Amino acid sequence: MRAIEWKNIYRLSHPKQMGLIAIAHALHEFYCVALPPIIPLIVIDFDISYAQAGWLVTVFYVVYAVFQLPAGIIADKIGKRYVLGFGLVLLAVGVFLASRADTYQALLLSQVVAGVGGSTYHPAGLSAVSDLEADDTAGKAMGFHGLGGAIGTALAPAVIGGIILITDSWRFSLSLIAVVGVVYAVVFHSKFAEPDNVIDNVEKKIVTKGENIRNQLKNFPWDPWVVGLVTVNFLLGVEIGAARTFTTSYVFLRSSEVVSFANTVFFVMLVGAGVSTIVIGPLADMFDKRNLGALTFIVTGFLLLLTGIIPPNRILLLGLFFLIGAMMWTTVPVMNALTSVYAKRDFSGMLFALTLTGSALGNSVGPFVFGLILERTDIAIAYPAMAIFSVAGAIAFLAMKRF
Repeated sequence: MRAIEWKNIYRLSHPKQMGLIAIAHALHEFYCVALPPIIPLIVIDFDISYAQAGWLVTVFYVVYAVFQLPAGIIADKIGKRYVLGFGLVLLAVGVFLASRADTYQALLLSQVVAGVGGSTYHPAGLSAVSDLEADDTAGKAMGFHGLGGAIGTALAPAVIGGIILITDSWRFSLSLIAVVGVVYAVVFHSKFAEPDNVIDNVEKKIVTKGENIRNQLKNFPWDPWVVGLVTVNFLLGVEIGAARTFTTSYVFLRSSEVVSFANTVFFVMLVGAGVSTIVIGPLADMFDKRNLGALTFIVTGFLLLLTGIIPPNRILLLGLFFLIGAMMWTTVPVMNALTSVYAKRDFSGMLFALTLTGSALGNSVGPFVFGLILERTDIAIAYPAMAIFSVAGAIAFLAMKRF
């Protein structure tokens, strides 16, 4: 166990550049959850089922997963600044197209465009953080980067719901936030500067020359623990994808509250997620990461089961979903910390690419599967059913071992 230097916990090597990246991460995550807060309204306006609404998010994350690895390779070839800026613009364009869609098919197309744009962020963004920060600040930098994403995710339902409350138009809400993304992409491109000399911890980057890629694939340890890491990422992605997509719908259908309050519960859940990113880092350094990850999955599953029996009281809903957000997202940094421990210099880039793809695929499967369950059962049964993935995730955490 390594001592934590609390006085230096916020000290970074390149605070200005990290700030620009963190804001880009916040906008990226904001756009990734732009549709879930308005799903009840989309279901009504387009006369579609909740399964079809879930398919919109599934399409987004399928495209997102497919284009992640190519985006990382391109980022290494032409520079992170260009890929991050272009990806943010394309993601904003996808959101804008959704605001203009007049058919369900047009909505699907908008999610394809948004998925391509969104796929560029994590390969380029995490690589940029790795380039900027040395070993003694990399952990803090990743935490700061993650906090930016948590803030963006939490703000989405609050901001979108607030604009809808004022304007009574989800279309205007999406159009307005799309403009913000394009403006910031211009600012980012003009202000962000990549370091002239890449520092020592660039082993987590993807090697781009053809011969090196072939060697990397050949020498990669295709062992059971790799399958375990990808499986854990996939299962957590299923849970998070379903929770982010249907929490607003759960509160709306279960409590007969208006959409604005349902989005308030969604916001509180994501605030819990943001809090967990600050608290869990030191704990992941102090305790066994496999046991800690299994524990977070088990507690998350228990809290999900409670959603099936809890009375639809406002205070109880706010409290329970804060805890769900805190526990569900706590698993993410634990999982990433374990991946870092298992990674080695000669294959870490490929390992992180695989785990990110597993997570994105889980995010794509979760909304679709949950939507199907919801169509065949009731919200009070469908939402707690996510606990099945918590149990599977806990088993996967405990089963994998490299050392």
